[in-house]
Amino acid sequence: MCLTKAARVLSIGGPTARVRFLDSATVGEVDVSMVDAKKGSYVEVFADRAIRLISKKEAEYKRDLRLELDRTQAVA
Repeated sequence: MCLTKAARVLSIGGPTARVRFLDSATVGEVDVSMVDAKKGSYVEVFADRAIRLISKKEAEYKRDLRLELDRTQAVA
């Protein structure tokens, strides 16, 4: 199963950005060349690429869904 992750942009350097993933609070680098990301914006990430900009509300919703999925899988 392939799922996207929500992340907040911490900084941008050329076509890549340093982001904090909302579901795990880990920091990573993603390609942002397909979106008009700015520091502080939220992006939807798939395969280390930001595929679209999202609102803070949607980012938090996606985070909550992922956390619930993780809890469900841990019980199974």
